[in-house]
Amino acid sequence: MKRIPRTLLFCLLFCACAGGNIKIKIKPDLSGELVIYQKKITKKQKGSFLGSGLTDTGELTITLKERSYQFGNYTHMLPPGFRFVTFVEDQVPEIQLGIDTSQNSPLLSALEIVREDINSILSEAKLRDDLLRFNTLVEFIQFEVHFPFPIKKVKFLDPRTAGEWTVRLDSSDKMIVNIPLHAVWAGEHALTIVQIYPE
Repeated sequence: MKRIPRTLLFCLLFCACAGGNIKIKIKPDLSGELVIYQKKITKKQKGSFLGSGLTDTGELTITLKERSYQFGNYTHMLPPGFRFVTFVEDQVPEIQLGIDTSQNSPLLSALEIVREDINSILSEAKLRDDLLRFNTLVEFIQFEVHFPFPIKKVKFLDPRTAGEWTVRLDSSDKMIVNIPLHAVWAGEHALTIVQIYPE
């Protein structure tokens, strides 16, 4: 087993939150539920005594926090940093998901994402396969949206770096959007608009 580097043992307690996952399930009446999932890693230099002959080298706790909210209509909710808009142009219905991806986006605060914490988790995860698997999306904000009707196509309004910024359909009614945190912190795009075309 690899030893934890001294640079990560600078205090008795290390605690950090990973990137945020937002799951939105919309019902046929356009009401639904919004759930935020946050991963948290807490590390102590000392754990509990297990017996003589054993040297305690630390304790690591990985937890998943879930925050749930309900809404009456998905186009009426105004959480910090994003919103949905619907309209018809040239008789073609379109839904847009607008996301504040500026450096000071209120979405970062709402998801309790701190740059130093993300970097600490990444450093730790690179040393441990189990943490790396647990934090596959640590460097991203992910939206998972379930619509009550089939979707024909989804795309970014403006070009984005392929492989980093992703928007796709996992099924006919489920959309996934991944936003790289490093691009947000670098101020690459102040606003991100996802175009969604129902069938």
